[in-house]
Formats: sequence, structure tokens, C-alpha cells
Amino acid sequence: MRGLPLPVRIGASIVLLIVGLTACRSAATPTSDGTMPTPTHSGHTMPSSATTTATVATGTAEAAVVTTLMEMLGHLEASRANLERGNWTLAQAHAAHPTAEYWAAISAELTARGLAATLRPALDASLEAAKAQASDALAKNDAARQAVRQAIDRVLAGQSEHTTLAVALADLAESTATEFGEGVASGKLVNLEEFQDAWGFFRVLDAYLPTLLQHAPATGATAVAEVRDDHQALAQGPLGQFRDRAGDTIDGAEQVAARLTHLAAELRAAFGITATKPAGIDQQLERIRADLHQALAEYRAGNTDRAYELAANAYLEGFEQLEPPLLQAGHRDLVEQLEKDFMAVRNAIREGRSPDEVAQRIQQVENGLRTVEEVLS
Repeated sequence: MRGLPLPVRIGASIVLLIVGLTACRSAATPTSDGTMPTPTHSGHTMPSSATTTATVATGTAEAAVVTTLMEMLGHLEASRANLERGNWTLAQAHAAHPTAEYWAAISAELTARGLAATLRPALDASLEAAKAQASDALAKNDAARQAVRQAIDRVLAGQSEHTTLAVALADLAESTATEFGEGVASGKLVNLEEFQDAWGFFRVLDAYLPTLLQHAPATGATAVAEVRDDHQALAQGPLGQFRDRAGDTIDGAEQVAARLTHLAAELRAAFGITATKPAGIDQQLERIRADLHQALAEYRAGNTDRAYELAANAYLEGFEQLEPPLLQAGHRDLVEQLEKDFMAVRNAIREGRSPDEVAQRIQQVENGLRTVEEVLS
């Protein structure tokens, strides 16, 4: 359930890219009939492959857009899998995320690129079909997924396409690890929707990664071997199978997050990319609170859209970055409660509740953040 406003985005907003990286124009793209291409794998050992390379700083606005679009596509993949099984409630939940959580954060960027007018109607149609349990729900989902893919292709078209895609996929792998960590605990599937998020995100990663690796520079050969090894192991593990029943035993779950994190690091190494250091806990909490306070101020001033964007940012760019350490420390209940509290803020803004009610819901989040500060300090 993830998407970030621009220019900030999950992972770093600024990366260091290898000097002299050759760019070309042939990114991996799922097929036009709506199916995902079959990845090819080759196994390798896992020594450390990181090397020191001369680098130059550059912006990553395109990668930020691509990662957001890929997460939207992942939710649509999960929605489709549920549609195929007649799981209408989950199909609707996943179909809602692209517009309910991501759109406010990325709509300006999509509009500037001439993508919003085509993409938004397709997303809305997919959601409405799932809500109505319509006979053409699968077709609407296919159309929405294709619209997202076309948007990804449009953003990627340019001189540094493969590097941009590598940045985006590395961030997507880390998002997948976070979702999997929320969905699975002690080898059991404890949160079905979060697990399906991870499955959908990985399905997108699985579609784009193999062809991208064919365009890695020769200096990244060792790292590419590491990425392929991780990819193969993940595809054959828990993320290779869609599940729709909570409580299932997930064999090999303990290796998934480590594999995804390693894959992201090696993918960056393969293309000479180094992400900037993430903000510390105190800085992250300060940013979350600032976004929430500004959201309330904007809402009181009648700027509903801006208030919603800030509230979404507080969760997506703020709290979500704190979820992995909280989960690792065993505070799953706190994470899940705060996710609900952040959603309550967004819903209150979207539904036009009174400013006082929005303020009350923000205060509930603040209460939870104090607990976060205590457990992570």
C-alpha cells in the first residue's frame, strides 16, 4: 500500500550514478496481452560484490515516478489474482490503493508528463468493476494494468533508461521486503492483504528485472550474478505462490527479507548506484509530525487536496520508513494500529469531516508516535 510524493520517494531522492554509464532504450516490458514475461534464472554463489567506483550526483525524479507506478501495478496484480478466485473484497481493496493512497502524491507529476488523463480513468474503471462485482472486472483490470505499464514506458523513455529502472527496481525490492515482513511472522501468514501486496510487488519485479540485467555494464558482472541468484531463490520461494488464506505456514519465510535486501544492494552495485543514507529516527518522526501539522493547517484553510497529500506523505514517506525496525523489534501490533490511525486521518480529510475531528485523529497518530519514539530510542 505504498506510494510517495515527488520529488521524494521510497529509498533516496538523490542517488550517485556511475560516471560514463552507457544508456540505451529497450527496457523489459510485460506483453501486450496482459501477461508477465517469464524470467530466466541462473544460480550463483553469494560473495560480496560491492566495489568502489567513481560517481557523480544526479536527480532521480523519473525513478521515483517509476517506483510509484510499479507499486500501483503490483496492487493491480494482487487485485487480479483475487478476481480470478472470486475474492471480491480483497480484489476491491487492492484495486483501491492506486487512487486512494498513491494518486494524490503523484498526480501532479503524472499530469505534467501528460499521463494522468489516460491513467486515472482506467484505474477508476477497474475499481468500480471490482466494487460492482461486474462480469467485465477482469477486462477492466487488464486495461488498468496495461495503462500503468504504458505510463512506466513513457517515463523510462530517455537517455538513462536502464539506470532509472535499476533505481526503481531496487526501491521496489525493499518495499516488497517491508510488505512481506508485515504479512508474515514466525513462519505464518498473519496479514493476508500485506502478503498479497508483497506478492504483487514481486510479480512486477519479476517481470522487469531479467531484461534489465542484460543491459548492466560489464563492470557490474559479479553483482548481476548475485542479483540473478537472489531472484531465482525468491521466485522459487514464498513470493512465487499467490496465497489467499490467512494462517498458512510459509516455508522459507526467514530468508525472504534478507534476499530482497541483498538483491536491492547488488542491483545498485551492478549499475554503479549508491543510495543516500536514510534519515535517522528522530528526523523521520519530526518530518511525520511536520507533515501532519501542515496537513491540518491546510485543511482548516480549505485546501483539501493539499491536506490529503501531506497526510499521505506523513505515512508513505514518513512512517513506512520506520516499519522495518519496528517489526524487527517485535512491535507488529503497534505498526498495524498506526497504519489504521494514519488511514483514519486520510479518510477524515477525504470525507470532509470537521477540522476538529481531523485534529482528533491526528492526535491519535501522535500518541502512537510517542510509543514509536520510546521503543526505537
